[in-house]
Amino acid sequence: MRGQILIVDDERDIRRLLQEMLSLEGHEVTEAANGAEALERLRGASFDLVVTDVRMPNLSGLELLRRVREASPSTEVIVATAYAELETAIECMRAGAFDLLRKPFNLQELFSCVSRALERRRFNVSTDLVRLSQALFEKNALEQLPRAIVESVRSFMAADAVLLALPDTDARLQVAHAHGLDSEAESALCVELGERLMRLLSKDPSPAVLGPLGGDWRFKDSQELPPELSVLLLPLAAGERLLGMLVVLRRSETRPLNRGELDRASLLASHAVLALENGRMAGQLSASERMASMGLVAAGISHEINNPASFVLSNLQYIQKGLSLLGRSLSQEQGARGEAPAWGPREQEEFESIQQAVSESYEGARRICEIVRDMRALSRMDDATAGWFELNEAIRSALRITRAETTPAATVIVNLAEGLQVKGTPGRISQVFSNLLINAAQALSEWKGTRREIRVSSRRIFDKAVVEVADTGPGIAPEHLSRVFQPFFTTKGMTTGTGLGLSISRDIVRRLGGDIEVQSELGVGTLFTVSLPARPFGEG
Repeated sequence: MRGQILIVDDERDIRRLLQEMLSLEGHEVTEAANGAEALERLRGASFDLVVTDVRMPNLSGLELLRRVREASPSTEVIVATAYAELETAIECMRAGAFDLLRKPFNLQELFSCVSRALERRRFNVSTDLVRLSQALFEKNALEQLPRAIVESVRSFMAADAVLLALPDTDARLQVAHAHGLDSEAESALCVELGERLMRLLSKDPSPAVLGPLGGDWRFKDSQELPPELSVLLLPLAAGERLLGMLVVLRRSETRPLNRGELDRASLLASHAVLALENGRMAGQLSASERMASMGLVAAGISHEINNPASFVLSNLQYIQKGLSLLGRSLSQEQGARGEAPAWGPREQEEFESIQQAVSESYEGARRICEIVRDMRALSRMDDATAGWFELNEAIRSALRITRAETTPAATVIVNLAEGLQVKGTPGRISQVFSNLLINAAQALSEWKGTRREIRVSSRRIFDKAVVEVADTGPGIAPEHLSRVFQPFFTTKGMTTGTGLGLSISRDIVRRLGGDIEVQSELGVGTLFTVSLPARPFGEG
């Protein structure tokens, strides 16, 4: 089992012997003549194992052991001494030594001890990775994923602070979660460094290490970091698509981040990428499963309700026409005979009330049929059948489906331009507008403003069909505005929002060749603008 090993001994011949023997076993071996030199080596590189003498000038092996355990807790330490007193052995084991070897060395014993120490080191790293994976992939609440990534990385890298930034709709990094940062200035510095690396990833996609021991050509013109600060920048990418940026910080001059830790960091990056991709796909799968479930429900509703509702509808229509004809016929017959009306004002009022009740029942049955039809359309999400359709029908369907949410919250004002056709499936487009309408209703539900309105309008602008969904609610804070389409971001709290609705809506619209934009002002309201390619004039 090969490893990175640091040999620390003030006797040159012993260092050379150990270096030669362990190199023959396949290990990469570095030497240090004393404890101070060993600490300097540890500042500049990561080691799996340190083999140190106990009695050395200035800094003893026991003190070095304590410093190593403090600076790099995952590094194993074997203490070698020609003076194997019981008290020394106890102190070393209490300080965290893996084992104690007696000089002169028995090479077989040395090799066995080194092998066992490296095995434990790798076992501990693997255990940490398993725990990290469990922390990331056992999260049922997807909006908690950024926090889980940050906390896992901070623990795994023994970092003072970690920040996860995700790109917004303008490809600018926004902080999804951070822990351990000292100030807003430190947060801004992390984002600035991340954006600089993001712009240069096409030239060099590798991570960057900055600080006392790290220099990167991509940052040669950037501001100098504080002397105690070291930074590791980890791009999180799936293929050529950037998912986010992890920024890891340490503030200790005795244990700065170095390029030797990139292997561990790369493992972290791969786990974080998998977690983010799984989260995104889980959100889309959840939406697809929900729509599929709605399709099954809609099919059952259609079978169980549509036929009797249609029967009721046709009978009510028959009764409505019959009552109208009966009233008109009776009036004409009595008028022809010159007779007084068969009923007085009270009877006439009751007759008209019956007509009104039948008319309202007819309208209710008609709405039942429309809701069934809308649910079936909403559940049909197959893009293979995509073609041109009337955009306003998808909007009206969304308005009907969300009526239970919007009616108690606000007055809904609709102004739709006719003749707008777009390409896609009505169910997907209706899902987009349903999300926007429900968001508007939820924003207005507890709003104390004097105007509580949701305005929905559509129009054609050149080759685009443009739909606006506006509300007069509290608005979105400026620091949140650029993040509303970011997966897992929500201002509704964990019990109300998952942070995926707008992200999925944007994906749907962009797959159809369009886009969604948002404008908002605190205390005034929010406007979402959806633009889709419109059917060219004269086509079809």
